[in-house]
Amino acid sequence: MNMTVERVSYLHENEINEFMNTIKHALRPDIERNALEIRRAVALVRNGATNSYRYAPSEGAVIATLLGVDSENVRLSFNKVDANCTCGYAGWCSHRIAVVFHLYSQHNSLSEWLHEWRRTESQQMALSISERTPDAWIDVLTRLTQPLRAIEVAENPGVFIHESSIIDQKATPLIPFEYEWKPLFELYYRLHVLDAGWTYVKGHLGGEPTSFFYGKWYVQNWLTEQLGKLNDSVNAIGAKPKLFEADAFHERVKSLVRTFALGNSGLFHERFQVYRLFWQQLFPFRAARDTELTILTNEESEEARIFIAFFHLIQGEHHELANLVTHVTATNVATWLPLAKLAENNDETKALSIIMHALLPFIGDYVSDSVSLSSRPAFVRDIDGLFEAADFSEELRESMFAQYGEPGIDVYADFLVERERFGEWAALMHRYGVSYDGAEAGGLKVALASDPSAVLPLLHTFAMGFIKEKNRHSYRRAVKLFKQMKTGSKKSGKADFWNQYIDTVREKNRRLRALMEEMEKGNLNL
Repeated sequence: MNMTVERVSYLHENEINEFMNTIKHALRPDIERNALEIRRAVALVRNGATNSYRYAPSEGAVIATLLGVDSENVRLSFNKVDANCTCGYAGWCSHRIAVVFHLYSQHNSLSEWLHEWRRTESQQMALSISERTPDAWIDVLTRLTQPLRAIEVAENPGVFIHESSIIDQKATPLIPFEYEWKPLFELYYRLHVLDAGWTYVKGHLGGEPTSFFYGKWYVQNWLTEQLGKLNDSVNAIGAKPKLFEADAFHERVKSLVRTFALGNSGLFHERFQVYRLFWQQLFPFRAARDTELTILTNEESEEARIFIAFFHLIQGEHHELANLVTHVTATNVATWLPLAKLAENNDETKALSIIMHALLPFIGDYVSDSVSLSSRPAFVRDIDGLFEAADFSEELRESMFAQYGEPGIDVYADFLVERERFGEWAALMHRYGVSYDGAEAGGLKVALASDPSAVLPLLHTFAMGFIKEKNRHSYRRAVKLFKQMKTGSKKSGKADFWNQYIDTVREKNRRLRALMEEMEKGNLNL
């Protein structure tokens, strides 16, 4: 017989509560498979999938049909407190749970039950973490962050961010009460979160840099936030005297950082950033660094060699660094560049020179093969800045611009303007057809003030371009350029040339009435 869900719930309230207790003890929130079934069941209830019930009073059972992509039938036996489902799953599947949840929610708060169920996980973890040992912290944080590892790269970034926020909420009750321990726990926690989410983050950020979608921006913000919080916790620990009991935690974190930096792949710049943050801020002592160097020498990877070079750089060991850069090839330029930038930031000119001389033969090919078109102008500016900081000769720097091609125009233009080579600057603008706005932003005003005769042909080209557009706004822009050319001609002592030039322009364009009006207003003759 058909019966409303409210009536079934009223008649079997005690049995339903017993079902709920069975679910509570059978499924653990810290086990991802169990948590997933609960989330699916809640989604089924909220989507109204459980809306058809048939009641068999003689058997003390109810049969519910769940509508969805694959419809299933669930049979709850109140006499035996047993549940069966046509999906064939042996344990508590989301369909069985959804029916129980739906019945329970008729006279109780399902949200409160879920909150209490999830709280048991925090209580269990808090009990474990209260032991205050590195192993206890690592065990709890590994279990806490496990859901991030289970998210497939193809999953929507919103799901990843939501799961991360839930983990943040679960971590709050685990934070030690003592103020002195809070930064250290935060440090351990952020390392685990980064490591757990790395595969997903790398999958979204480690591909083609030119591809953009909202989810990528979302994930990038998440990564930036995690790195910022990790940096804050490291700085907080560095500003405090270290507790004696914390020695074991500091020792263990070395292996955690090494595992994160070398055990993951992709986004090397970010992994290198994390590694050097710890070793520059928390472990400045020579003995600890020598021990780490010994461990790294046993790692057979190119990235481990970069970390070894990092220690030689910050310790001023230039001879050892020079030996390592012999391994630079066209394929590992990207992994050496973060080290070069670190040398520049630390004003280590000698070390920077060693690295950049090793990179020099491969930069041109790297720009054309590995740097996206949209990123090349910024990359060329960075590279030229590194060459300049490394005290490379101007001749060598200038020779590199031929390898950069068009993406290096802006940087080369600045290079020429700084050296007051305005004739060559104007030729560069001509050669690559740079627009007037681009030239104005790239040194035109400086060239006009210093050597106006060198840029008059360039301004003529821009003015003729504006006139061809044949609208009053463009005519006004052309007249503005003529005024600049007039000032430059006067400054260069070429009044006769200028008057002849402007008269010729008038004669050729005398049919353009609007242009003639604007030129008349401009009073262009000397």
